[in-house]
Amino acid sequence: MTFIKALGAQWNKGKLAQQLEQTLLQESEIHSLFVGATTVATVSNLIAAIGFREPENQAQTQPLSNEFMLTILFDCFRLLMIKQIEHDNLNQAEHLIIALAKIWAKKAWHTTHEEQPDIAQYQRLQNQLLKLAAQVDELDEQRRYQKRNM
Repeated sequence: MTFIKALGAQWNKGKLAQQLEQTLLQESEIHSLFVGATTVATVSNLIAAIGFREPENQAQTQPLSNEFMLTILFDCFRLLMIKQIEHDNLNQAEHLIIALAKIWAKKAWHTTHEEQPDIAQYQRLQNQLLKLAAQVDELDEQRRYQKRNM
């Protein structure tokens, strides 16, 4: 029974990765990030693997909402930020996830009147992500400066 549940979870991760890829490809400013060796499919699979949570993802429709995208990118960003601070060793796909999170955090939220309560939470996530990104950028700059002086 455990095998079947694990297989179902992997299937759901694959579906989420496809939805993430389709949603990312709809954003014109994101296309320029994928001119290197890492594809949008690779990054989408990594986001799905890092940020997958079973109950939330079952009901997602296409296209994924801005709130869902920001939430999953924020979760990935936090984990990758910790990895970067501790090890200073991210691969290209992980750097792209950080860049995607920053881009998504700068996106404006277009809402209807029914979504008003969600705006405050979305804006808090945006502000928190941008604040953390600035701190990580500052840390990276300090590390580069220290390496240059060695």
